[in-house]
Amino acid sequence: MRTQLGGGPEYNLARNWANRGRSLNGPRVGAVVVWPHHVGLITGKTKDGQWIVRSGNDGGRVRERPRSVAGAVFRKV
Repeated sequence: MRTQLGGGPEYNLARNWANRGRSLNGPRVGAVVVWPHHVGLITGKTKDGQWIVRSGNDGGRVRERPRSVAGAVFRKV
């Protein structure tokens, strides 16, 4: 995420993304989604309503897949 959206080494920790940019009330395409130990970028929505998230270090690689965003924080960066 840091290499795509910029930022220093402090953004190697997912929780530091929870204060970057401005807060959003909910998920939307283009939002950064932050969980306690992971961060990703929402890139779309499936036909059945799941959010598609691109993130690194997901199973040891960069992946784009439907994920639950329950309990996450959403930011506009």
